[in-house]
Amino acid sequence: MAFDYCCFVSYPHGQGDVLVPFVNDFVDGLKTEIGAQTRKKVWIDYEFIKGGYRLDEEIGPDLCRSACMILLYTPLYFDTEHTYCARELKAMQELEEQRLQLLKDKGKGLIVPVILRGQKRFPKALSEKRMCYEFTGIEFNNPEEKIRVKYAKQIREIAEYIVERCELLDEIAGSLPADCEKFCLPSPTDAKAFVEMVLKKAITEVAVQFVVRTEEASPV
Repeated sequence: MAFDYCCFVSYPHGQGDVLVPFVNDFVDGLKTEIGAQTRKKVWIDYEFIKGGYRLDEEIGPDLCRSACMILLYTPLYFDTEHTYCARELKAMQELEEQRLQLLKDKGKGLIVPVILRGQKRFPKALSEKRMCYEFTGIEFNNPEEKIRVKYAKQIREIAEYIVERCELLDEIAGSLPADCEKFCLPSPTDAKAFVEMVLKKAITEVAVQFVVRTEEASPV
């Protein structure tokens, strides 16, 4: 199974899509660095999902065809009402576990957390096992600030790491499960349990459906 995407970008919107311009800026910088090293694409929903609801049939297969994931974190990533980010992360953790078994260097994971806000609230269940990047110095109230400029060095490091992991996975692609078309995200019920485990507290309700982060809602 060859990977179509070097990485899948998972992120929350924030209220009123406040995070979207900064996510786009980060992705632009990442694409520049990755595009200088490989022809593989970066997956982000506003480029590959066209309106309607986010469906497992659309997200699951593309996540499976992505070698790695970048997790852009604010506390809303583990929203207790809408668990779309948690479903993506849980799915990628399951894929990561399978893939790392085939790699010699099992200490280098396939999920890269980038903390935008809430570093003190970032779950220990994730921080204890992964190297995290902190981009908390970005000022969301200043539209002139550019993540891709302020954190250019770190974005380059992330890109180089992602490309390296992707190339190693491509070398063993024949040993990986090939049927990504049938790969689905965890159910909302499973995502609820996952969020409770990560946050170490119970939640009472999870929305079954969640609206797509559409092209219209996510200006490029």
